[in-house]
Amino acid sequence: MKTMTVAILCAARNSVYKEFDGVEVFDIDRDARTFDDCLPVVCHPPCRAWSAFCAHQAKPLLGEKDLAPWCVDKLRENGGVLEHPAHSRLWRHLNLPLPGEEQRGGMWSLAVKQSWWGDTRSKNTWLLFSGIERSDLPDIPFRLHDPANDTQAWNKMSKHQRAATPKRFAEWLIEVARRTSR
Repeated sequence: MKTMTVAILCAARNSVYKEFDGVEVFDIDRDARTFDDCLPVVCHPPCRAWSAFCAHQAKPLLGEKDLAPWCVDKLRENGGVLEHPAHSRLWRHLNLPLPGEEQRGGMWSLAVKQSWWGDTRSKNTWLLFSGIERSDLPDIPFRLHDPANDTQAWNKMSKHQRAATPKRFAEWLIEVARRTSR
């Protein structure tokens, strides 16, 4: 059986997704806005302009903030998952269902910690889903995490490392997109 191809929208230039088969990666060089709408998606829109904690000091590139609402539209149309930091202002801006709320407009959200997939920090994250029910998600790993490690780990990381998606988390997000019904 052939593996369904998934589009990764707004990936980092040196993204872990480029190591996987069966994905079409759209980074800054392969502009996500050239995506042709025919595949389920994993969306990683730039978050600095939407962050609840650092948007006030963010210096997004021209048009960068517009990519997040655009990604939500692609998610609605194609199914898949969008990843953003917990408490992202994107949710309020687009009236998206918060984690724990009922599904709205065919979309629902879940709060996770990327440490469950191997990040050295908790990295609280919100996921927005379309085209997949909770019961159809791949198993979500859970492990206790010592938050005392977060500051120490954060201080030792480069800017890229802080923003990078852990490989096991990327694999899980790809599998979510492959399980969508669209």
